Amino acid sequence: MNFTQMEDYNNDPKVLDKFGRNIVEAVKKGKIDPVIGREEEIRRVIKILSRKTKNNPVLIGEPGV
Repeated sequence: MNFTQMEDYNNDPKVLDKFGRNIVEAVKKGKIDPVIGREEEIRRVIKILSRKTKNNPVLIGEPGV
Protein backbone atom coordinates (compact mmCIF):
# COMPACT_ATOMS: atom_id res chain seq x y z
CA MET A 1 0.00 0.00 0.00
CA ASN A 2 1.42 3.38 -0.91
CA PHE A 3 0.67 6.78 0.57
CA THR A 4 -2.13 7.59 -1.90
CA GLN A 5 -4.00 4.40 -0.94
CA MET A 6 -3.91 5.00 2.82
CA GLU A 7 -7.15 5.74 4.64
CA ASP A 8 -7.76 9.26 5.95
CA TYR A 9 -8.48 9.11 9.69
CA ASN A 10 -8.50 12.88 10.30
CA ASN A 11 -12.26 13.08 10.83
CA ASP A 12 -12.85 9.57 12.18
CA PRO A 13 -14.24 9.75 15.74
CA LYS A 14 -13.42 6.05 16.28
CA VAL A 15 -9.71 6.35 15.40
CA LEU A 16 -8.62 5.82 19.03
CA ASP A 17 -10.77 2.69 19.25
CA LYS A 18 -9.08 1.34 16.12
CA PHE A 19 -5.46 2.06 17.06
CA GLY A 20 -5.35 2.64 20.82
CA ARG A 21 -6.27 0.95 24.05
CA ASN A 22 -7.78 2.30 27.25
CA ILE A 23 -5.02 1.76 29.79
CA VAL A 24 -7.14 3.23 32.61
CA GLU A 25 -9.73 0.50 32.14
CA ALA A 26 -7.03 -2.18 32.03
CA VAL A 27 -5.58 -0.90 35.33
CA LYS A 28 -9.03 -0.84 36.95
CA LYS A 29 -9.53 -4.47 35.91
CA GLY A 30 -6.12 -5.45 37.30
CA LYS A 31 -4.71 -6.43 33.90
CA ILE A 32 -1.57 -4.27 34.18
CA ASP A 33 1.15 -4.92 36.72
CA PRO A 34 2.10 -2.04 39.04
CA VAL A 35 5.32 -0.12 38.44
CA ILE A 36 7.63 -0.47 41.43
CA GLY A 37 10.86 1.45 41.98
CA ARG A 38 10.74 3.60 38.86
CA GLU A 39 9.46 6.89 40.30
CA GLU A 40 12.47 8.93 39.14
CA GLU A 41 12.30 7.50 35.61
CA ILE A 42 8.57 8.22 35.42
CA ARG A 43 9.10 11.80 36.65
CA ARG A 44 11.79 12.31 34.01
CA VAL A 45 9.57 11.01 31.19
CA ILE A 46 6.69 13.23 32.35
CA LYS A 47 9.04 16.23 32.45
CA ILE A 48 10.27 15.51 28.91
CA LEU A 49 6.72 15.02 27.59
CA SER A 50 5.70 18.34 29.16
CA ARG A 51 8.28 20.34 27.22
CA LYS A 52 7.27 22.62 24.38
CA THR A 53 10.19 21.41 22.25
CA LYS A 54 12.36 18.30 22.30
CA ASN A 55 9.54 16.36 23.95
CA ASN A 56 10.41 12.88 22.66
CA PRO A 57 11.72 10.56 25.38
CA VAL A 58 13.60 7.45 24.32
CA LEU A 59 13.19 4.42 26.54
CA ILE A 60 15.99 1.90 26.05
CA GLY A 61 16.38 -1.44 27.76
CA GLU A 62 15.06 -4.93 28.12
CA PRO A 63 11.25 -5.21 28.34
CA GLY A 64 9.94 -5.92 31.79
CA VAL A 65 13.10 -4.83 33.58
